[in-house]
Amino acid sequence: MHRLLLAAQLAGTLAVLAWLPGNLPKLAAMIVIGWAGFRPLARRELALAAAVCALMSAMNVGALRQGVFSFAHPDLLGMPVWEFLMWGFYVLHVIRMVGGPAPRDRPWVAFGLAIAFAIPFATVSDQGLLLATTAGMLAVAVVVFHEKLDLAYIGYTIVVGALIEYTGVWSGQWSYPGTPPGGVPLWFVPMWGGVGLFTRRLALPIARRP
Repeated sequence: MHRLLLAAQLAGTLAVLAWLPGNLPKLAAMIVIGWAGFRPLARRELALAAAVCALMSAMNVGALRQGVFSFAHPDLLGMPVWEFLMWGFYVLHVIRMVGGPAPRDRPWVAFGLAIAFAIPFATVSDQGLLLATTAGMLAVAVVVFHEKLDLAYIGYTIVVGALIEYTGVWSGQWSYPGTPPGGVPLWFVPMWGGVGLFTRRLALPIARRP
């Protein structure tokens, strides 16, 4: 039942993203849908979501300046207002859906790999090079961390990413340069896979901290 509610939460978010007009109405609806799916929400989860939102918003700004992608209707710093909250939602959704025990081994290795993984998104504008570098970094990270739950987080987050990316592009919310297949470049796969791995390795221990 819990996972059915989370699946409905994701479906509702996709519907709002694609069909609800206006950035502020989108933001309000996403907050309501997120709260309905996550409650009760612990303070440490709220703090984690806020930190993820701040970090990923900064990364988005770097990627936007590199011309990696662009939003159709930006409000601030090249982004619509709802985008500032979306990555916190994604991370909490994946944690709640996949679950599992929090890993405690080699957190500083995971942190270093996450930094290395993030750098190309703020420094590389060529789509092919971005695919090669991010896929390579994810492969290295999987060599280091490859428990069954690591792979489950990677796989599920790629599925979520595909739903988000194609819904957003096909409904005209954002776009990528050139003519990638289906409008979405293939580097979305390692990008979302890396988000899944580091969600398990770095975010889950914070969300599950006693």
